[in-house]
Amino acid sequence: MKFDPRKLVRLKRPRYFQGQLLTAEDLRAEQQYHLDRQWQHNRLLHGYGIVVGLEVATEQAANGSTRVIVSPGFALDGWGRELVVNEPLSVFLPGDRHDLTLYLKYIEQDDEQSDPGTTASARRADAVIESAQLSFEPSPSEHALGAAGRADFAIPIARLRRPHREWQRDKNFRPPRAK
Repeated sequence: MKFDPRKLVRLKRPRYFQGQLLTAEDLRAEQQYHLDRQWQHNRLLHGYGIVVGLEVATEQAANGSTRVIVSPGFALDGWGRELVVNEPLSVFLPGDRHDLTLYLKYIEQDDEQSDPGTTASARRADAVIESAQLSFEPSPSEHALGAAGRADFAIPIARLRRPHREWQRDKNFRPPRAK
C-alpha cells in the first residue's frame, strides 16, 4: 500500500507554565491535540470501516415506503474519527431511486444543558456530543466508494437496490472493515 502524506497532521501540544492564566482557548487546544493524535493513530494503523455491529435491515411500512434500520455498533471514518451508534438509527428511502449507497458519517452536536426557564438565546452548550448520522446517495462506481476520498470522510455501510417494487440490501456489497 502506498503511503499518503495527506494523512499526517502536524501535532501541536500546548505548553503550560507555573502561574499561567488558562483560557477556554488553551483548554480547547489541549483537547484538539488529543483528538488529532487519536484520529491520526486510527487513520494510519487501523484504516477505516466497520469494527463491530452496524447491521443493515430494511422494513416495509404499510403505506409502501421503506425504512432502513442500522443496528448499534462501532466504526472508524476516513479521517480516523470514531463512529459510535448506541441505539438503532433509521432513515426512510426515497421512492424515485433504484440504486442507493447508505453512508455513516461523523457529526458533532452541542449538548445544550440549561434550566427549564432559560430562554433559547441564553442557553449555552456545555458539552459536545459526538455521534453518527445516516445518509444515502445514488450508488457510484465501485472505485468511488472509499471514505478517504470523500469531503465528509463518511463510510459506505450498505448498497440498496430496488429492482422491482421493494428495496433489497445488495448481498454482494461488502462494507469496508477497519483493521
